[in-house]
Amino acid sequence: MYDDIKVNYVGENCYSLEIGDYLLVFDYCNGILNIPDDKKTIFFATSNKEGHYTQEILKLFDMANFSYVLSSDIAYDRGEGNVIYLNDEGLSVENLKNLYKKKNVIFINPAERYKINKDIEISTFACEESGLSFLVKIFDFTIFYTGESVFFDKGEESTGFINYLYEIFEREGEVDLGFFPIRTDGGVESFAYPKSFIEIFNPQIFFPLNIDEDFEMSKEFSASFTENPTDVRSIDEDNQEFEIDMDDWE
Repeated sequence: MYDDIKVNYVGENCYSLEIGDYLLVFDYCNGILNIPDDKKTIFFATSNKEGHYTQEILKLFDMANFSYVLSSDIAYDRGEGNVIYLNDEGLSVENLKNLYKKKNVIFINPAERYKINKDIEISTFACEESGLSFLVKIFDFTIFYTGESVFFDKGEESTGFINYLYEIFEREGEVDLGFFPIRTDGGVESFAYPKSFIEIFNPQIFFPLNIDEDFEMSKEFSASFTENPTDVRSIDEDNQEFEIDMDDWE
């Protein structure tokens, strides 16, 4: 079905994953993004906030061949027929009503499930004003992606948020690949939340989000997990590629 998984840290809060016939792109907003011609491409957006989404993904050449799973706060309204409107205060009224075919564009809310083809099942979660978390089951592989980090409170851990993570775990179980912020939106390091995420979901491999180009911080976080069974990766640069050999997967 697939021999390995290729993970690319594109930049900002964006990673892309090649797995089997698919390319999954999470929270793309800018940077170099390579889209193979032979992959079924799916764009995910956890929020309409800066750093997590750009309308440019809907202007790509031949976008009708791509799929889009977008947080519902990106949608402005739904018109009659196969059209959607985009919510972007920076656009003029005329441009706000750009029309796109909606058969391949899915606006999704928290606590929903959606299937794409026969291979992918998507579940969504949200805590307070934190934007979406995506749990993506593709083939026999499970990915958890939390893009936004406004749930942090001055770097201190919240009991409510930890309970929220446990509720997801009790429903969905462990994950194979975890993507989670290690920094608050206010620029304060907060390793408590990602450590709790790792302890609860026990991902085989963990990738940091919201590092704000602070690659040394990602190395510091990775170094703090040398005794943990989770393989915590660090980021050295934009467009850094990782290859996960499934023959070594336990």
